[in-house]
Amino acid sequence: MRLSELQNGFKTSIFDASFLEKHTEFRASLCDAHGISVENRMKVYRNNVVQNLTSAAMAALPMTKKLVGGEFLRAAIREYVLQHIPSQGNLNAYGCTFPQFIRDYNGARHLPYLYDFTRLEWAWEFAYYAKDDMPLNPHDLATIDQEILPELRFEFRDSFSLLASEFALDQIVDYCRNDVDDSDLELEERGVHLVIYRPSLKVEMHRVSEAEYVFLDRLYQFCTISEAAYAANEIDEEFQLAFTLQKYIGLGVFSSFEIKQEMPVARTKNH
Repeated sequence: MRLSELQNGFKTSIFDASFLEKHTEFRASLCDAHGISVENRMKVYRNNVVQNLTSAAMAALPMTKKLVGGEFLRAAIREYVLQHIPSQGNLNAYGCTFPQFIRDYNGARHLPYLYDFTRLEWAWEFAYYAKDDMPLNPHDLATIDQEILPELRFEFRDSFSLLASEFALDQIVDYCRNDVDDSDLELEERGVHLVIYRPSLKVEMHRVSEAEYVFLDRLYQFCTISEAAYAANEIDEEFQLAFTLQKYIGLGVFSSFEIKQEMPVARTKNH
């Protein structure tokens, strides 16, 4: 048996307890030792791996843990771990697909806001570990001709993300940060539009209007200022472009800008 086959078989048998029984050739390549069967020895590996991965995934969700309780979250993540083998060595990113898992998790059917909230907490996690980049210097815009300004496109800081939800996620964040453990959460019946980014050492979350959210989302999709403003005005006729642009330049969400070319260049962004 090749080394790669042995390694893959070993990895699979950790997460699939029936693998040894189904693959007798692989089972024969292993041996019992000190009176302990291969099956029981694999149980030890399985328990250690699952426990370590569960702890790693839970580390990214401290607010969710307070919201639903440690026992519930650990049980859900343990089931997630058994279905999702890590694909990379960096455990800081392990569990980033947990929101998609919890959306379809039967045990969370009574918590419809949990999918969006875990998405928010993972956006927080990504922002925290994003690279240290510099904000756009406002003085760089001073040299731009006012006639060209509407055709500018912006690049965002690597930590920046947007999240919209039909649930009051910001209220849940406040609840989870409350030191009082026995307070009840009475969720307001409203949605929210959020900006998450890390201007320096600390991750920040800002609640914004729908028009601002649409404006930023269009800019994030690499639309020009004029195109983004048009979309925002469709939401709110009183949308104030100059004020909003100045606000987010001041908050430091942008990293750079460029002037729209005649033929737009395809662009991708890893978020």
